[in-house]
Amino acid sequence: MKLFGFASIKLTVLCLFWLGVLTFWGTIYQVDHGIYQAQARFFDSLVFFGFGFIPFPGGMLTMGLLFFNLLASFFVHYQAGWKMPGLMLIHLGLLLLLLGGFFIRLTGISAQIQLLPGEGTNLAESTSEWELSMLEEVSSYRQVRGIDFSDLKKGTRFRMDDSGLRFRVLEQYENAQPMRLREQMLENAAVPANASGIHRLDGRRLAKEPPQNQPGLVLEVEGAKEFSRVLLWGGENRLLAVELPDGDVRFIALRRKQYELPLFMELMDFQRTYYPGSQRPKDFRSLINVHIGGAKGEDIERNAIIKMNEPFRYQGWTFYQQSFAVMDNDTELSIFAVTRNYGRLIPYWATGITSVGLAMHFIQMLVLQMRRRRKSA
Repeated sequence: MKLFGFASIKLTVLCLFWLGVLTFWGTIYQVDHGIYQAQARFFDSLVFFGFGFIPFPGGMLTMGLLFFNLLASFFVHYQAGWKMPGLMLIHLGLLLLLLGGFFIRLTGISAQIQLLPGEGTNLAESTSEWELSMLEEVSSYRQVRGIDFSDLKKGTRFRMDDSGLRFRVLEQYENAQPMRLREQMLENAAVPANASGIHRLDGRRLAKEPPQNQPGLVLEVEGAKEFSRVLLWGGENRLLAVELPDGDVRFIALRRKQYELPLFMELMDFQRTYYPGSQRPKDFRSLINVHIGGAKGEDIERNAIIKMNEPFRYQGWTFYQQSFAVMDNDTELSIFAVTRNYGRLIPYWATGITSVGLAMHFIQMLVLQMRRRRKSA
């Protein structure tokens, strides 16, 4: 009986209607809050609260119901078997499309790389996600070791590596503005330790574009030698040194989340051309040298050119030429958009299967209709 409930045509219509409502609501919402906040609130959520306190099903929950509804309908309502192969392919194509979208949402990564000529890296940096990192040496700042900022809710207790330090989150801000107190106020204020001279953080409204947000944390620390509270802000360029009782030092920072790449990419040269008589870029491209570890541990090198509309792909990772910046010494900084999408081809497969199914079904219906006309004649 539960299967018959999921196979209800009314549920199909309701889900499709609610997706239309979410699309309209999200479009209105993004005018004031931006497309990223609208996407996270209405489409990437299972449930969200509207008008302050009323729970509504989000896009993830609605699409999940629609998937099970389509799957149940295939077994309950579809009784023609191989006599109607077109309908079978249509159902399979739509199921693959929904399942592929969910897979891409879970495994997809969007990040960025910025390189000057001669520089290289094996890491990509997120533009919207942050992490708390602890390092043993300043030179190892590029290591991928950290705790996701989204997991550090107020009151959360945690430890990092084998330092013996214990932390508790006192304050967490998704977007914050740093503040410095006057000397007169500092005398009676117990300010947390900070590497940049910041004394407190004030929460701010989330920006429309995620890269503009600068999160912040105030942590209680147990096991440090000199202080018991620390303040970390995403806009800092310095690491906070924490001395342990045995004299060892750890460095902590709030930084953009980093992803390790299956290659080392070095920028050899950057070239740009402009439209005649203007400063509008006509074309810009980067010559890169890629180091890839072979099966036997040898270093395999290859050169590639990344330019507008011609990305470089390797093992599910795609590197796009996003933009560039000119530094004070006229050196060009090349900026790459980096994505990981293992299911990149799934939507194409699903669309192809659905299209073939539609064509087969229409042709079959046309043949059946012609046969009926001949019999009636």
